[in-house]
Amino acid sequence: MRLVECLALLFCLLLSSTSSGAEEARPNILIAISDDQTWAHTSAAGYDQVQTPAFDRVARLGGLFRQAFGASPGCSPCRAALLTGRHTWQIEEAGTHASSFPRKYRVFPELLAEAGYHAGYTGKGWGPGNFKVSGWDQNPAGKSYAKRKAADHPPGTSNNDYAANFADFLAERQKNQPFVFWYGATEPHRGYADGIGKKSGKDLTKIKVPGFLPEAETIRSDIADYLVEIEWFDQHLGRMLD
Repeated sequence: MRLVECLALLFCLLLSSTSSGAEEARPNILIAISDDQTWAHTSAAGYDQVQTPAFDRVARLGGLFRQAFGASPGCSPCRAALLTGRHTWQIEEAGTHASSFPRKYRVFPELLAEAGYHAGYTGKGWGPGNFKVSGWDQNPAGKSYAKRKAADHPPGTSNNDYAANFADFLAERQKNQPFVFWYGATEPHRGYADGIGKKSGKDLTKIKVPGFLPEAETIRSDIADYLVEIEWFDQHLGRMLD
């Protein structure tokens, strides 16, 4: 997971739920994280070879942070920092890659659950690493929802039907109970299905190649494959928002 992964975080305050009695309305929270996506590759950022209407919708109706940075270039420490609200150097083993997650550090999903929220996740929560060795009985991101599988998905992508698993999560919450859900896609992390971008209609001649890479069709094709996975992530986000 690159440093910029956390730029793909979408903190979506969805239709606020009111709890019983005189309590004030508490927002529902959907956290959507793509894996290894650079900040520039959304249509909201002006990249015309990828279509991300769901991301664009959040950017348009909410806030788009153009100078945000992840806490670490590695998956595990970046996600641990997000979950705990701490710097990586403050969370011991959790601040390293593919290690463990000391149980003494509180994470926001459990804190919100204690406050009455329905909490869960699908896809990639905290990881890679071993949370059980530290005493966790479930992933620090919450209860896993992963039973639903996509019958038709692009080659190279996960068969996790993220949006359907989100629907299962919602079906379990109590009436008017606020929720917090972590949608952790494994896309667009490698590996990609070779040539899927071109097969999907991407025009390789219009693919923008970063200056540090050679101008070659192989590179353009690889980037196009990556863009298809970004769009797959965005499609599930759109289904969740709808």
